[in-house]
Amino acid sequence: MEYTSPGHTPLCFLALVTSLAYIMTLSVALTSGQQHEARHGRHNSYRKYKNYDYEDSTAFRQPEFVNSESNVTVVEGSMATLPCTIRHLGTREVAWKRMGEKHFLTVGAFTWVKEYNIQVEQRREEGQMTSMSLIIKSVKQSDEGTYECQVTDKVPIRSYVYLTVKPRANPKPAIMIDGQEFVDRNERIRLTCNATGGGNIPEDIDWFKDGTKLDSRNTKHPNVVITKYRSLEEQALISELTIEHTDTDDTGTYICRSSDREIASRKVTVLVADTTNVKRVAPHDPQADPYKDKENGSSRCQVLVPLLLCLLTTSFL
Repeated sequence: MEYTSPGHTPLCFLALVTSLAYIMTLSVALTSGQQHEARHGRHNSYRKYKNYDYEDSTAFRQPEFVNSESNVTVVEGSMATLPCTIRHLGTREVAWKRMGEKHFLTVGAFTWVKEYNIQVEQRREEGQMTSMSLIIKSVKQSDEGTYECQVTDKVPIRSYVYLTVKPRANPKPAIMIDGQEFVDRNERIRLTCNATGGGNIPEDIDWFKDGTKLDSRNTKHPNVVITKYRSLEEQALISELTIEHTDTDDTGTYICRSSDREIASRKVTVLVADTTNVKRVAPHDPQADPYKDKENGSSRCQVLVPLLLCLLTTSFL
C-alpha cells in the first residue's frame, strides 16, 4: 500500500473545491442581482403609477380649449371676465397676454404686471376641465382689445378673446327748484336749487330775482343769505336761498342757474294778511268788546242803585 501525506492534496480534489466555491459565489451574486432588480422594478412601477395618478391622467392627452365666448362687452367702470377653459390641462401652465404686447399679464395663478385691477380666477370643473379666467376690474376705454390665453407646452396652443368697452351713459344735466310759492309778510322765503351735471358736479349756481342777480355780500340785499354745498351721494351741487323779514317788494320770479347753463324758476308771492287773518274771539270773552262790557256794567248799576236806596229808606222807617 502506498502512503499519501496529508500535506499533499491531490489536484483533482483542489479543482473540485475551487469549482464548488465559484459556483456558490456566482449563485449568491445572481440571487442578489435578481432581488435588486425586483426591488428596483417595483419602485419604478410605483413611481410611474404615482406620477400618473398625480397628473390626473391628463399629461398624456393633448389639451384643448372649450371656451364658450370669444367676445366680451362691458360698460366702462365695471368688471370684465375673459373666459379660458381647458380640457386635459394637466401640469401645464396658462398665461394671459394682450395682443401687441411682449410681456405676460398673468402666468398660472400669479399676476406679472403692477396693475392691481388684474387677476386670475382659477377653478376646476367636471370632465377634467380647468377654468383660468382673466379678471379686469374697473375697466377703462384703454383696456379694449384682443387678449390671448396660452397653454404652455412644447407646441403652445392659444385662444383669443376680444374685449369691447362701452362708454358709461351719463345722465343729462338737470336742475330743479323747490320752495313755497306763497308766504305771509315778515315770514321767511326759503328756496332750494338742486343741480346735477351728468358725469360731473356743476361748479357753481347763481340766483336771480326778476332778472337781477342776487348776492348775499351785496348791501342792497341785507336780508338775503345764499349757501352752497356738494352732495357726493346725489352727485349734485345744492344751493339754498333764504330771505328774512319779507315784504311785498320780495314778490317776484326767482331763478337759479347752474354753471352748465341749466335754469329753473319759481314765482313767489308775499301776502299782506293784516285784515284777513285777525284773530276772532267768542262774544263771552271780555276782550272781544271792552266798550260793550262797560255799557253793560253801567246799566246794571242804574238798576242796583235805586234798589239799595229803597232798602235803606225802608229800614229807617
